[in-house]
Amino acid sequence: MTLEINADFSRAEVLAMERAAARAWPALEAIDVDGWVWRASGGGSRRANSVLPLTFHGHDVDAAVTRVEALYAARGLDSYVQVSSIAAPADLDAVLAGRGYTLEEPVLLLAKRADAAIADAASPAAVVVTADPTSDWLGVYLPTVEGEARRNAAPATLARVPGRRAFLTTYHGGRASASALCVVSPDGIAVVECVASDQTRRRTGAGSAMMAALETWAISNGAENIALQVVEANAAACALYAKRGYRRAGAYHYRRRRPVFASF
Repeated sequence: MTLEINADFSRAEVLAMERAAARAWPALEAIDVDGWVWRASGGGSRRANSVLPLTFHGHDVDAAVTRVEALYAARGLDSYVQVSSIAAPADLDAVLAGRGYTLEEPVLLLAKRADAAIADAASPAAVVVTADPTSDWLGVYLPTVEGEARRNAAPATLARVPGRRAFLTTYHGGRASASALCVVSPDGIAVVECVASDQTRRRTGAGSAMMAALETWAISNGAENIALQVVEANAAACALYAKRGYRRAGAYHYRRRRPVFASF
């Protein structure tokens, strides 16, 4: 996949979106490494257990990567780096590849201007908005999270999601059928997270109703841009977002390296 920025969005806008996305899904631990943000949350989520390299103030990239690897190895974790369209330095992806890092999970950064959002005058009655995740919301979202470690880590991450947030649950026949989380950053970027649907309720329009309600809430809470990150291989989700006017703003993938332990 290509990591170029779409000309419809400036580099500054993409940088703000990436920072807002990181803020919306906070790691339990964060350490500055020459401007990079080293993140760890005890395993599970790649994003909350990877380096976010949006700025770099150091003079030796290899030395910074070595420090990153030591921090992860000390916690028994693989080294992950989230390499985006605006990663710093610009040749970071090549440096990591040269150190034996493998490429994983290409992800698209999609966005649209809030004034182009398809927003209803009011949220559909079947969508309930709460400030905290309800048992119904968790009942939809958690089963869709792959891997026991990620499911176990999710509640602690959700508890740290910052304010101006909304947990949205769509209901069909009195039963929770879809979930989403929206977090509006101080600079007016609404980040969409945790979009999931009950397997038995897919293709019922729950996803579209959810996004309509989410966009309505985001705009009423000061959003100027709405952004989300979606795995490139998820064709169904990409189609839903395209239908609602989301366009590619950038992209990222992960670079991964397992720790190398000395043997005696």
